[in-house]
Amino acid sequence: MQTFLSFESSSDDQIIESNENELVIRALQENKKYVFICGPDKSGKSSLARKYSRINKKKLIYDIPEKLVFDQDIYLDLNHLPLRSENFFHFLQYFISNNLNLTIFSNQTFEDNSSISGIIPDTLSRLKSFTFITINPPQDQLLFLLIEKFLKNKSIIVHPKIIKHIMNYIQRTYDDAFQASEAINHLLYENNHNINLSLISEYYEQIQRPLS
Repeated sequence: MQTFLSFESSSDDQIIESNENELVIRALQENKKYVFICGPDKSGKSSLARKYSRINKKKLIYDIPEKLVFDQDIYLDLNHLPLRSENFFHFLQYFISNNLNLTIFSNQTFEDNSSISGIIPDTLSRLKSFTFITINPPQDQLLFLLIEKFLKNKSIIVHPKIIKHIMNYIQRTYDDAFQASEAINHLLYENNHNINLSLISEYYEQIQRPLS
C-alpha cells in the first residue's frame, strides 16, 4: 500500500494511510461487526475512530457507562480497558445479545499471558468473538510523514533534511515521532527560529549522554 496523508479532515484528524494501518482501515471500511483495534499511543487510533464513526454513522463513546441503553452500533475509544471489571463483561455481552456492532480502539494488547492475567473468564470468552487487528510500528517512510504532520499541526515547516537527520536519533515508534517534533519546536524556540543539523546532533547527544 502506498503511504499517503488523507486530507479529508483537518489538523490532528488527518490520517496517514500506510502499510502499518492498512488492515485496520480495511476493516473499518468494510464495517465489520466486532472489531478490536489495538495500537500504541500516537498511532492514530482516535483519528480513525472519529473519521469512521462519521462515515459509518456510529456513535463514538469514550467510557463504559453503568447503564447500558444503546440502540445503535458503537465505537469505543478507550486506551485502558477495565478488563477485570464485571461491568466490562456486561458491556460486551449487551452488544452480542442485541446483535449490535461494536468496534473497540485501545492500546491494550493480548500478546502474552500477563496481559490476560486476572481477566474474568467470561470476558475473555466474549472477546474471542472479535477480530483483533494491530496498528504496526512505523517504518521510515511513515516515521518521516508523522514528524512532518506533527510539525504542521504546530504550523512549523522545516527542510526535509532536518527531519531525516533527527530520525537518526530516535526509535521507530509513534511516540518518538511526536517527541521528535517537540524537540524541533524546542530548538526553534531556543535558537531564534533557526535550526541546523549540528543543533539537532548536540541536542540528542546531550539528552542521551549517560549520567556520570
